[in-house]
Amino acid sequence: MSRRETTHGQQLFDGTARGFAAEALLVPVGILTAAFLSRRFGPDGYGLLTLVSVVVVLVESNVAAALSRPAIKAVCEAGDWRAVGSNVLRLYLLAGVGLMMLLWTSAAPLAALLGEPALTSYLRIFALDVPVFCLAQAHRSIILGLGRYRERAYATVARWVARLVLVVLFVELGGTLVAAIYGSICASLVELLVCRLYVRPRLFGRGDYPLRQLSGDALPLVLSALLMSLYQRLDLLLLKSLGATVAEAGFYAIAQNLSLLPTLLTFSLAPALLSTLSRALRDGDDMAARAIARQAMRAVVLLSPLAALMAGAAPEIVGLIFGPQFLDAAVLLRPLIFGALALVLVAVTTTIMAAAGRPRWTLHVAWPLALSACAGHLLLIPRAGAAGAAWVTTACACAGALVTVALVGRLWHTLPPARTLARTALVSLLAYALAALIPSPGLLLVLKLPVACACVVVALVLLGEFSESELGGARALLMRRSVEPAREVINVTGATGTTGGAT
Repeated sequence: MSRRETTHGQQLFDGTARGFAAEALLVPVGILTAAFLSRRFGPDGYGLLTLVSVVVVLVESNVAAALSRPAIKAVCEAGDWRAVGSNVLRLYLLAGVGLMMLLWTSAAPLAALLGEPALTSYLRIFALDVPVFCLAQAHRSIILGLGRYRERAYATVARWVARLVLVVLFVELGGTLVAAIYGSICASLVELLVCRLYVRPRLFGRGDYPLRQLSGDALPLVLSALLMSLYQRLDLLLLKSLGATVAEAGFYAIAQNLSLLPTLLTFSLAPALLSTLSRALRDGDDMAARAIARQAMRAVVLLSPLAALMAGAAPEIVGLIFGPQFLDAAVLLRPLIFGALALVLVAVTTTIMAAAGRPRWTLHVAWPLALSACAGHLLLIPRAGAAGAAWVTTACACAGALVTVALVGRLWHTLPPARTLARTALVSLLAYALAALIPSPGLLLVLKLPVACACVVVALVLLGEFSESELGGARALLMRRSVEPAREVINVTGATGTTGGAT
């Protein structure tokens, strides 16, 4: 491996690791928040709040996913990011305000479609979050385009910690669903303020962001991101609109939220991968780009045993976090966790296509996937209910992953290693059996899962999955991390005015 290839790989690993560590806070924060809200409001109240969140998050994530790829590429390729950043900021703001107004005016029809008239006022209040969220995501895209992964991680940590603290605080003070909504809005504001510490693009003034790209190469990226975002929420929305009760929607939402762990890698790996591949291709390192793409796909495959662990321990996980009244969610979690992992692979492979100059391929993957899922849900939900929705979502995601991997193989003649596929399949079966057959009631689960994860890693090492250089790099990283906190304390206390806020 060449020095430049190693450098690009280290940048990708560093960006992904920092981003994943920050996004991983979503797991404890999300679990604690969901446990608090579900116990405070019960299945019906929690299901109602979940429906509101799903609609608003669908709108917000559409903007973030649709605009982030062209924004990151524009910043990567720009000579002066400040001028580009100003127009990126304006673009996000216009989209956020427009979507807020659309959500406000369509709140009543959406509530009627979902069969819950009470949703109208909640949707209109939560719509205030959209422009704030969009402004924060604009700053995050600029930070990622600059390759400043540490600052992006700090902003993410601030958001998730603020969300937990503010939601609990507001609910304790107000005691209503509206209070929980205001807590989420304030968490978006906290993330925006933290991002402004690191980059400060001007909202007003001249800029040279090539908006015309949205009618060219960027348009397929925008449309495909919109379709993928819709696909990921289509199951819950159709489940409710086809007659499910609020409680049933709450069960499905719990399973969906618990399956988010693999998708955290999407939030961290896909943007870092796009930035790294764009820089490598800009520098003419085609071989390095192909090697990095192959390792990114391999990293997703290596998560399969962890998904199998969660599937095997699904009843214990749901029972410990949410209580025995929510155990119906465990049946749904088992397929959804594998569907979520397949979507991570879809995100990685479509990112490779975008970086390689094939944005239209991403669109040709997204629309059949969304259309197939819609048809499957309409066919199976009336017959099998929530279980049908879960299996349709998982089957479509797995089919999409196979198609996108094949397209990357055609484009760059690179595929996930066959030996990695075989090893992870074997270890996944063992992991599922270990989690499902060894009972761990109550807090014993907290002990079983880390031990089982350690067994998975040991099994992969014994099967020869990791090379000596990879094992050596992991040992070096652990040693570096052990001394890094003290070094950062010295840097913080010994330097002033170096946070980058002046940029």
